[in-house]
Amino acid sequence: MPNVAVTGDLAGGATTGLTSRVLINGKSVVCIGSLVASHGTSPHAAATIAEGNTRLVTMEGKVPSVSGNKASCAHVLAGTSNVTIG
Repeated sequence: MPNVAVTGDLAGGATTGLTSRVLINGKSVVCIGSLVASHGTSPHAAATIAEGNTRLVTMEGKVPSVSGNKASCAHVLAGTSNVTIG
């Protein structure tokens, strides 16, 4: 099963989690719509996480993202937490 992504994990640039009450290892969970730090020109300048684990898990009503999901700029997300879902 893939690792859940948290704030600071990379998808070309560092990601920012969207959860405020659900934390993993003290960090917010990256979900569909999370921001990806600018890491070049368009489409890398304003990327967001475009995919998530769409099975039965939600966190604060949002779909969490895991290793292997993609950002809108096509970079692959590297989830580093020790929590897996699938």
